[in-house]
Amino acid sequence: MHMRTRLVLLTVAFIVCSGREATAKGTEGFSVNGLTVIVAPNPATDIIAANMYFREGSARLDPRQAGIERLTLVVATKATKKYPKNTLSAALERMDTRLGANAGRDYASVTLQCVKENFAKSWDIFADVILNPLFDSSDVELERQQMLAAIRQSRDNPDQYLQELVMNAFYAGHPYAVPPNGTEQSVRSLSKGDLQEFIKSHATASQMLLVVVGNTSRAEVESMARASFAGLPQGSYAPVQLPAGEHQAPSIKIVQRKLPTNYIVGYFSAPSYGSEQSYAMTIAGSILSDRVFDEVRTKRGLSYAPNAGIGPLFDNYGQVYVTAVKPETTITVMLNEVKKLQSEPVSEKTLNDKKNGFLTRYYLNMETNQSQVEFLARYELCGAGYKQADLFVQHIKSVTPEIIQKCCKDYMRNLQFVLLGNPSSLKLADFFP
Repeated sequence: MHMRTRLVLLTVAFIVCSGREATAKGTEGFSVNGLTVIVAPNPATDIIAANMYFREGSARLDPRQAGIERLTLVVATKATKKYPKNTLSAALERMDTRLGANAGRDYASVTLQCVKENFAKSWDIFADVILNPLFDSSDVELERQQMLAAIRQSRDNPDQYLQELVMNAFYAGHPYAVPPNGTEQSVRSLSKGDLQEFIKSHATASQMLLVVVGNTSRAEVESMARASFAGLPQGSYAPVQLPAGEHQAPSIKIVQRKLPTNYIVGYFSAPSYGSEQSYAMTIAGSILSDRVFDEVRTKRGLSYAPNAGIGPLFDNYGQVYVTAVKPETTITVMLNEVKKLQSEPVSEKTLNDKKNGFLTRYYLNMETNQSQVEFLARYELCGAGYKQADLFVQHIKSVTPEIIQKCCKDYMRNLQFVLLGNPSSLKLADFFP
């Protein structure tokens, strides 16, 4: 995926996962034997989305286990003791039900989308995937090989490899340093027994979160959740406070590779997800992206697709990105735009235009139940609580030029640059005297 497209999606993802004023009314949270459940009835559509989340993702793993969540959950969706592989896939196709699995640094999930008339039957498969996965050896091996191929191929894609390099550099020594897709060594070492033990130890009421949005009710979901998950062991999960990904000085790391241009990205710390400053920083990142694009591409023609933006993590980062034959000139131009945001408040017109754009995309994205599930879950999982979703529009509207300027001063500093390419020369002192 192209880096500019990726950052647009990340910005939209933040908006999607930050509030849902249109359907927040009627959302309820409750517990089923220690399992937290959030239900948001939405009778406007017959589609129902239900996700089961496992808290803290790869950030909680030993590096030797890197990739185990993804491998475990993807293979779990292939077959269960009650639904062998062919039976499961045929049932999903017949009902037009979608079952999936995702794993990231902050959490992992098993996802379900179905129509109302097939909710009970689809739920039965969904619950069995979580509680009784088969872990057929052939499925384990097939998914392992696909993960290994993806890891190898990522090094051949400069943008993907650059993101891997900068994540390793920026979050060195941090729990986020454990990659959710794993490494070749870790993925090769995982056995069927490891997957079975992993799901057994993580499928506990205290570590899981169930979120359902669609044409259903609390009574229906509570009854189904109690029938399926009331027997879960409580477990001993306790949230762990992530250390801030902060750096005391700027840096530039060069990774040599013969390429027609240099791929460059610089990370800086960003406010934690769901915090009051996170709204200002997300708007600031979008403004920075516009300015970098205008200065680097439109006015100077130094690069085709420079951009900037804010990431999707709970302990978050911001970034500036560019591909450039002349990295010295291009990085200087980008850093000047950062300094301008720190020294000059943005105009009211610029800010109002950004707010309107954000809120428009927000309402558009809230049209899907799956987006609503994800945003509710992220607020709950990050510790802010799902009820904070109601305040999204209020938070966006309350951002001022002064708040943006202060946020940029507080966070857009000590950038950690990584360059993938073959520059003639590049020294830290050229940009940070």
